[in-house]
Amino acid sequence: MADSDTILGNAIVVEAKYRTMCRLIEDCGYRTCVDLPCGYTPKALHLTRKGLRFVGLDLPIVVQEIAPIIRSLANHSERMTFCEVDATNYESLEAALRDIDEPLCITTEGMMMYFTENEVDTVIDNVRNLLEIHGGCWITPDPEVKLQFIETFCSVFGESSLAKLATTGNAASRQSGIVELFNSFILDEADVIGSRKTANALLAKHGLKAERINLAEYMSELSVYNQLTSEQILRFKEAMSRCNYWVIILDDTRKPQAVQKQQHFEMSYALENGILRLTLRGRVDSISAPKILTAWESEKNVNVIDGVEIDCSKLEYISSAGIRVLSNIHGDCSRGVKFLNVNSSVSEILVGPFVGLQQKKSPNSAEKLQRTNSTEP
Repeated sequence: MADSDTILGNAIVVEAKYRTMCRLIEDCGYRTCVDLPCGYTPKALHLTRKGLRFVGLDLPIVVQEIAPIIRSLANHSERMTFCEVDATNYESLEAALRDIDEPLCITTEGMMMYFTENEVDTVIDNVRNLLEIHGGCWITPDPEVKLQFIETFCSVFGESSLAKLATTGNAASRQSGIVELFNSFILDEADVIGSRKTANALLAKHGLKAERINLAEYMSELSVYNQLTSEQILRFKEAMSRCNYWVIILDDTRKPQAVQKQQHFEMSYALENGILRLTLRGRVDSISAPKILTAWESEKNVNVIDGVEIDCSKLEYISSAGIRVLSNIHGDCSRGVKFLNVNSSVSEILVGPFVGLQQKKSPNSAEKLQRTNSTEP
């Protein structure tokens, strides 16, 4: 972002979320914060100084980078843990929290809007499962994050806010090649009441219920105020009274649901006559997808590969991380990627992202996938 005002607007939102979330975590009554994703923030330092236990969960590349930095700055490193997980992979979440025997304050900040409908449903189910086992609550600003951006930019920048919001939206969209920062959990600024009902219905489907907590009541003074006029600060504070964070708990009237066991990822492959034949089993997500990429690159470096055929008969799930890897592979070989024996749940995930690729070769490829259970994008 080259525009200094756009950078400032984002800085206001980021600091407001950070400080408000820290206060909500401190006040929730639970002493273990599970931050998913933990990202590159000093939240672990702040909360462990307050006597809380901090469990930072994120993708491997983030944990590998942030954990040693945070530990080097910490006075209470014994109170913090960092684990590599995928939010859509329940086994990775369960393993990270296996030794904790107290209620959890699970926090998700800036994550839920990057998921497809299928993924957001899986993540909510995973959080519900963790609350069933450990107890506690889930705190997130994500359902109303678009509203917070709009209210912030409009209050600070007035008539020029729309252009700056568009720049912010474009920058955020470039961080995800699969979705458009919207799903049933994220409120639509054009239909707040209707989309709020949709989000609550989604939670209810998973045995959860939400209380909306007003942001203005929990926000501390911000250091970024030194870049604003007194009038801008007043307008911003008033605007934040129209924004809410969600505290989500198990619905007491729900029927406890059994955790569905997920298959472990397995892969085998062989190169035959220029075709790399892959067999995938279980889940392809951000933990397992790099293994596919590694296999592809190791073969490509020593052999000519014209195309890839993937047997999906034992494939249970594929996340947007897996889609990105397969999209990259598709663009890197002349005959592309062909999916064989695709079940209905996986085909529903594959059709959308691969339709754009398929149209370059076959306008009816989406229909072909549904009709023949096989497609060549």
